Amino acid sequence: MLSYIALSVLVPLLLSSCLASPLQTPRETTLEKRQSSSMITFVDLATNTGNSVHRASGLLYGVPDPGSQIPSSFYTGMGFNHLSAGGAQFPDASGWIGGGYTGRFQDVLANYKTAKSFGAQFMLKTSDLWGADATQPSNAIWPGDGGSYAEYDRFLTQLVSDLKANGMTDIMFLIWNEPDLSIFWAVGIDRYLQTWTHTANFLKSNLPGVRIAGPSFSSPPNSGNTWWQRWLTECKNSGTAPNVYTWHHEFSTNDNLNDLSVAQPNMVNLINSFGLPMGEFIIDEYGILAEQVPGGAAWWIGSFERWNMYGLRGNWVSTWKLQDFFAGLLGKTNNNDRFGTGYYSNGEYQVYKYYVNTMIGHRVKTTRSTDKKMDSYAVVDTHRVRILVGGRQVTGTYQLTIQNLSVLGLPTSGTITVHTFEFPYTGVTGRVDAPTDLGTVAHTYSGNTLSFPIFQTSTTTTWAFEFDY
Repeated sequence: MLSYIALSVLVPLLLSSCLASPLQTPRETTLEKRQSSSMITFVDLATNTGNSVHRASGLLYGVPDPGSQIPSSFYTGMGFNHLSAGGAQFPDASGWIGGGYTGRFQDVLANYKTAKSFGAQFMLKTSDLWGADATQPSNAIWPGDGGSYAEYDRFLTQLVSDLKANGMTDIMFLIWNEPDLSIFWAVGIDRYLQTWTHTANFLKSNLPGVRIAGPSFSSPPNSGNTWWQRWLTECKNSGTAPNVYTWHHEFSTNDNLNDLSVAQPNMVNLINSFGLPMGEFIIDEYGILAEQVPGGAAWWIGSFERWNMYGLRGNWVSTWKLQDFFAGLLGKTNNNDRFGTGYYSNGEYQVYKYYVNTMIGHRVKTTRSTDKKMDSYAVVDTHRVRILVGGRQVTGTYQLTIQNLSVLGLPTSGTITVHTFEFPYTGVTGRVDAPTDLGTVAHTYSGNTLSFPIFQTSTTTTWAFEFDY
């Protein structure tokens, strides 16, 4: 959340024309037959995976003070259900260590009230309220300096008092953000572990019942990671395992660990190996800047829905912009006016809006391509199937295969008319008011399975497919 890069991407017209083609071409038929399994994402209509609660619709910051500066329709439109904030880089007040705790807490309180007004959960980034938000000076105070936690305890005492006074005891209390990065924690792993245990025990004594969250490491769980191994050991030895296990997914899309299909089983295995209580898993920051496009959003939606985990979008701007624009989903008339209005959605926002408001019904099982670059999310409503596909920074010809059509009452062979919608992207501040309706294509099918190609010529654009039954 420390840098800002304005993206400008031209949406290829070729892709639109291919998918909008009124008839299936011989080339499409040939591609379907020869497509390798590594390039196919599957939808199994016979496997009901329950209703969606829109697990990908959380935000890291992105909400101004006051929250009403952004019209309520944008909150409800993207299914806003989680907010993580702590006053980081708030222009009007530094944190505790800078003498600006009161103003920064008021900013936190405003964010909390906005979250609760929409029924969203709130996660407090306590270290940001302390002042460790990457803007702290080189001589900043850290908990436990000089072997004393007296100053830190004064901070915690004031914070707990304010949380109680404002009815904020239903928060998730995130002890420290990314302590494995020196920009947020400069005094090493030993001090961090001491601070974790000190804080957890303080909360148990002074704010019993509050949900403790952590560790929010920048790296996903991995048995070979020293920070994870030592933190889990500390939790076991001190009896301070969190209620909510948190970590981040914000690095190379080619790294095998940067994937819930690896990280979730890793976390389960680690917790079991240490004999700790399981708790809830929340990814409180997901997606690098390059992934914050329609294709990336749809790819992550497929992952969070498959693993039934909540995720909060990463935020890649700084200063006051950190607390605006829904973490890169909105623009406004003057994007350099802190208190300006005139908000509008970009192309990525439209993916979340479709996911939340149009994809109603029960979820069905999906399987991503074996190269892990193309995923899907599908729902079955009364008489209509809707499928959202998403590529992870990839181009090429992929395939969508829909299995077990007969469970819908359809014959095992025949013709299905598929309606296609394009989600274009014209940059982070490029206005897109709705997906593009590309019309319908009639596809023949057999063997109780429908397959057709996805011509992914852009790393940004993505698609939704609908058909009736």
